[in-house]
Amino acid sequence: MMFHVERITKNLLIRGFFVFLILTAVGCAAPRPTIPINDYILLPEGKEILGREKGLTIFLFENDKTKIPFHQFVAQKYNLGNYRDIEYWVTLNGSRYKVFVYENDEIQKYYDTSQFMVSNVETEANVIGSTADFLAMSIISSSNEDCLADDSLFRNIAITYLKQLKDEYLKS
Repeated sequence: MMFHVERITKNLLIRGFFVFLILTAVGCAAPRPTIPINDYILLPEGKEILGREKGLTIFLFENDKTKIPFHQFVAQKYNLGNYRDIEYWVTLNGSRYKVFVYENDEIQKYYDTSQFMVSNVETEANVIGSTADFLAMSIISSSNEDCLADDSLFRNIAITYLKQLKDEYLKS
């Protein structure tokens, strides 16, 4: 009689294990929902800079791979002479702001961009510039304040500037 009970328990364990494997396989294969970025999206906790406890808020938008690389566009527009680690000062409404342009590796470091939908898919032959799916920027005031933070007084100025820069790039 004991042998019979152990055999049933053993069969239940084996069946349970296979049910677990099947459910895990089905759960992993299910498609994840993605978030479309129609114009831009603001994401907290980006690049960390000296003098700030939290990371900067980033302005993220989809790259147009048929254009020159965004870093090159910004470097030419502001005569920076460097396409890497782009940081520059700009004066808006009489105040100075520092703009940070993220490298693709930095974007991946702070965010999992696979959760965002890529709507402009290009063939390899059409790709002229960067192969990055998304581009990102942050902006701070001369007093080191995150201008894209929810509670920033400079938020509207910063968003207007970054949106105009993005639109100018996409139209170039």
